Amino acid sequence: MALTQLREWLLAPYCENSSNATFPLHRRMLVISGNDDFCEAELCHIHSFANEVSSISVANFSGSTLKGKKRQQVLGSECDLAILDCRDFFKPGDVMAVAGIVKRSGCLILVCPNFNDWIKSVSVSFISEGFTLSHSRYLSRFIEGLRKNAYVAFHTETNTVLPDLATYRIDKVETQHTFEGGKFKTAEQQDAYKRMYQAFSKNQLNALITAPRGRGKSSLLGIFIDSLISEGKNVLLTSEQVSNVTNIMARLSQNKDVVTPIPSLIESAVDKQKQAPAAHQVTSLGSVKWVPPDSELLYCNKKTYDLTVVDEAASLPLPVVSRIMANNSQWVLSTTLLGYEGSGSGFIHKLIPSLPDTIEQLALTTPLRWFENDPIEIFLNKTCLFNDDFVNNILGVSPTGKSEACSIASMALEDSNKLIKTASFEIGSFERINERSLQCVMSLLSLAHYQTTPDDFMRLLDSPDVLVSTLKINDIAIAAAIINVEGGKNLSPLSCDIASGQRRPKGHLGAQRLTLLSADPTAATHSYWRINRIAVHPQLQAKGMGSYLIQKIKEVTHEHAIDALCTSYGTTVKLDKFWSSNGFKIVDYGRKPNKASGETSALAVLPLTRSTSELVSNLIALNTSFGDTTKLNELPHYVLSNYVNKLFHFTQGTRPLDDVWHILNKLAREVQTVSNTSHHNNGKENYSHLNSKQGEAASIVNRLVKVIEEQAYLGAIFKHSELDMKCVKAILKDYGFRVTGLKETTALIRTRLQPALDALTKPI
Repeated sequence: MALTQLREWLLAPYCENSSNATFPLHRRMLVISGNDDFCEAELCHIHSFANEVSSISVANFSGSTLKGKKRQQVLGSECDLAILDCRDFFKPGDVMAVAGIVKRSGCLILVCPNFNDWIKSVSVSFISEGFTLSHSRYLSRFIEGLRKNAYVAFHTETNTVLPDLATYRIDKVETQHTFEGGKFKTAEQQDAYKRMYQAFSKNQLNALITAPRGRGKSSLLGIFIDSLISEGKNVLLTSEQVSNVTNIMARLSQNKDVVTPIPSLIESAVDKQKQAPAAHQVTSLGSVKWVPPDSELLYCNKKTYDLTVVDEAASLPLPVVSRIMANNSQWVLSTTLLGYEGSGSGFIHKLIPSLPDTIEQLALTTPLRWFENDPIEIFLNKTCLFNDDFVNNILGVSPTGKSEACSIASMALEDSNKLIKTASFEIGSFERINERSLQCVMSLLSLAHYQTTPDDFMRLLDSPDVLVSTLKINDIAIAAAIINVEGGKNLSPLSCDIASGQRRPKGHLGAQRLTLLSADPTAATHSYWRINRIAVHPQLQAKGMGSYLIQKIKEVTHEHAIDALCTSYGTTVKLDKFWSSNGFKIVDYGRKPNKASGETSALAVLPLTRSTSELVSNLIALNTSFGDTTKLNELPHYVLSNYVNKLFHFTQGTRPLDDVWHILNKLAREVQTVSNTSHHNNGKENYSHLNSKQGEAASIVNRLVKVIEEQAYLGAIFKHSELDMKCVKAILKDYGFRVTGLKETTALIRTRLQPALDALTKPI
């Protein structure tokens, strides 16, 4: 009986003899929950039902088929029934990606274990060393949302609940708004096209296109680029990955004048590595070319392109986007605001101040693949992206809604001291936060950070090592911080392996970085609170709320026996000043820019005990030693010991070359200084050996310097402040060594340095 009802419910929109076939329907969601045998049997039934109607298209997915970049392969496709098997692996981003391909009247089908079992046994990859996940808070909330949703159908071993199809019917009034615009599918598309074309004609096109997923943003860009090509114009197209522009290129392939196959319009990363010249692929009229964001074509003075288009701009570092805007007179930026890629609101908030006043801000809001007010989209946006109109109105970030009487806008007018006095502080796990506060906190974090994905939200909510602290005024969260509990007894058994670089367990990012920097196992055993994220509502920034939140966090650390607070952030003058003013000491700067923000990371620590104060002082001395001109024999014993221990780890194969490069550079500079002085003094100056009274570390440093003196090519390599393999290979070639890459170079250097460290059997 249940199967018969399920069959009729699924197939109703596609059967001519069904009364529901004449009515347009919203998309539906079906959850199949039970043991493996039950789920497999019901999936067979679903496929059997679908085969009865030749026009029904079915797509099947699982966590493994959507892993990593495979998820992007669903872009541009569509189907009537999309099945996502969540039994082995669950990511909310997968759910949103698959939901995005379901057409009007279609159905998203989720397959999962019994709900109680699912919550207790969900497989995740982000649990930090020493912690366990006994139940998923994220899934509990997700399932509760499903159960409360009148549009969701359930098919379990014991029960089948199917909402009346009348629930999904679209009002006739709504269907009358169908747009008839030829190549355009909505009036918004047509209007955006006209505005871009008019601005381009005046050589004034600077535009930002924003849209949730499924609004025709890519097709709009395709139509616009297509029209420019037909007029003989040349367009440069860039995005983080070439797969991002698949839909745009698909639109171009419909142009009969395109004589070059679409794949050849792409400058691949492989081509770039081979340094082959980028061929200018031309149609019978104009041209379009995709290049990676670091392509010189985007920044060269000699412009051969009439327009630059940046697709999915929120996935690029803001400095890169700004540089593209500065180097191209006409450009279009586009980005997805709500989708499986995450919320782009943080990107937009940071981008807007840098945009010119004359920019065309174009927003597409009308969905193409489904109807407006689609229940699946509303549910997933609220549940997976924490995008809720009520909360947005409270926070004053809703594009259409008005703030409540007691709103952020009114708070912004208050005196800072008065705000701080009225703010209440809370800290604890996410389990203690009610739904409204949870929505506020997540919305704040989304607004304050570059791009927050659905998977990021699940990681925050389900990580057992995470605490959340908030400042509230009138029960509205106006500032929040995410704190990771790190180090201590969870890392004690692995502390020596972490210090040597041999082991890198999951999580504990701050504790592990401090341990690697110090090469001291003791550093891993200290207890840390790492401030992972901190957000203050934009309208309340510069009022001391962030500093007050940090102060309150510090006040409760003694209750939890915390040795230090630490944080890692994208360094800027403003942020360095903020953290320093709150007592944090910067102990290290990262070597590579963050892929999301384009900023180099800084690691800062606020020590709370004598042992962590000593650790911080030592690390600052270590960091300072690389940048100043202090001679080796003037360095403190700790710094020399750190040098030796790290080079010992390097020769043992547990530390990479780039991790000890600054040390080798320091030794080489000492040799170079002596060589230059000796030359000026007619060869009378020699390396001033470290006093043996300085201990074993000094003796080993002496031997290392001698090796670099004797092997001239080592000094030639190490004198460069950064590891540049192209330069290294060229130098080694001049000295008769041929290496193909980093692996062979590392092996060569390890072999040459090993004799100087032979006396060591363990770190000093």
